[in-house]
Amino acid sequence: MVESQQSHHRHPAHEPAASENDANTKQQQIYAGEEKPGAGGVEISSAASATDQGHTGLHRGLTQRYISFIALGGVIGSGLFIGSGTALSTGPGSALVAYSVVSVIIYFTMTSLGELATYLPIPGSFNAYGSRFVDPAFGFALSWNYWLNWVSTVANEAGAVAIPISYWLPDVHFAVWGVVLMAAVFVINAATVRGYGEAEFWFALVKILAIVMFIVVAAVVAGGGLGGHRYGFELWHYREAPFVGGFGGALNTFIQAGFSMQGSELVGVVAAESKTPAKLIPRATKQIVVRLALFFVLTIFLMGLVIPYDDPRLINEDSDASISSPFTLVFLKAGIAPAAHIMNAVLVTSSVSACSSGLYAACRTAHVMATQGHAPAILGRTTRRGVPLYALIFCTLFTLGLWAFNFVGQGIVFVFLSGISGVAGYVAWASICVVHIRFRMAWKRQGRDLGELRYRAPFYPFGPVFCFVLICVVVFGQAYPSFENGFDSVTFFSSFIELPLFAGFWAAWKWWRKTRLVPLDAVDLDTGARGGFTIEEESDMLDRIHAKGFKARLGRVLSAIIG
Repeated sequence: MVESQQSHHRHPAHEPAASENDANTKQQQIYAGEEKPGAGGVEISSAASATDQGHTGLHRGLTQRYISFIALGGVIGSGLFIGSGTALSTGPGSALVAYSVVSVIIYFTMTSLGELATYLPIPGSFNAYGSRFVDPAFGFALSWNYWLNWVSTVANEAGAVAIPISYWLPDVHFAVWGVVLMAAVFVINAATVRGYGEAEFWFALVKILAIVMFIVVAAVVAGGGLGGHRYGFELWHYREAPFVGGFGGALNTFIQAGFSMQGSELVGVVAAESKTPAKLIPRATKQIVVRLALFFVLTIFLMGLVIPYDDPRLINEDSDASISSPFTLVFLKAGIAPAAHIMNAVLVTSSVSACSSGLYAACRTAHVMATQGHAPAILGRTTRRGVPLYALIFCTLFTLGLWAFNFVGQGIVFVFLSGISGVAGYVAWASICVVHIRFRMAWKRQGRDLGELRYRAPFYPFGPVFCFVLICVVVFGQAYPSFENGFDSVTFFSSFIELPLFAGFWAAWKWWRKTRLVPLDAVDLDTGARGGFTIEEESDMLDRIHAKGFKARLGRVLSAIIG
């Protein structure tokens, strides 16, 4: 179904401001299929019209606490808790530089995405933006790239969950835990979006508390307060540290860092299911950047102070020890043996959480692709609770297929899945920068006022341009370590297999559909803007929310004073 831009463009002067109840009702109508904003002329809200009757679209059920914790919890998984050992094995300096640079990339990416998702909180997020602002073939390739990114990540997490559990039950085959994990995350995602948000909130809270505990303990251990040895910076001068393998070793760490820190862009994905995107998305965008710097960069720095890069228990090709998480190693060095068991429980929780967020992103991406004609239409069907069940089943089965490759060599599969997911994450981030630049170019060409944007990315245009260039350097720089000491086929193909896949998706759709670059004058800047609200309606709704929040806070203060 194709709808014209004019049918959705409203003139503020002719419409009254919506009340808070009317606003909520209007939001539900837009995303339940009663109103259908499109992306680039293509219907995106519900597949009901494209499939059989009796199905609704995505529901707006995510509040501020859900969105903030989904964005953060989706990032924190085995990439940090277990995979950080791989990064640390290249030296504390290499690991710290890699995670710091990736944090800079994420900052500029998130500011670009925050601007886009606040103005256009539509299903599909930056994947749909690719079709609308660049080229339908670009959007097609970006969507399938992002979907592959997340099914690879979930398969990786499903394989990694056995590592902490084997600390307690070494005789149970790791396949058992992968099946149990996938069953659990399927049930979580099959519930309502609010149920998923509630589960992710508590999962993320556990991970955050664990990282805070780790930071405190690691700092005390480094200073000699626990473990009986004062480390200081001695491990930064240990053997080949701080940069093991030189320039090539440092470059090779970026893929692992990218894999560990991807997921921040989930803020854009959940925008279509947030209650008030104009309020929630900018706040979540700002929070995620600060928290990533704190939880990742500081954590990696402290690891490098306490754990030598050649510790045989770190995750690497020569390690078969069950105690392989740097987090667990730090607690053991502190002499807190029970805490190691607690940390292992956290690792299991983090795998469940990361898998749940990954499956959420994958099935939502598949759902939107179906409504845009980029995937089989049946994947666009949703239940009456707003869950894309067929897309969820498809993504779960595909993930299980990738996970099954763990049986032919867990270590190699982990490397390849990390490589695919890491590079796919960088491709997604680079694409967000491209989409943002095209969005601003079209905005200027069509004579629009920047004052219409509720949130504007700071440092534009420097931010997205610098971010794009930096990503290209990081991704193509992966070729250097592959040839540094003779050709390393595993490193090379795991680092670059994603790029020809993306190019293939783009070229195939462009050839099949004969698509062209969307002219700036023809870019649709209105359909789905502000979630279907006019500027006045959005401002009125935010004023009501802010007033309500202030009254609630004032009430709590007065209650505390009065007793």
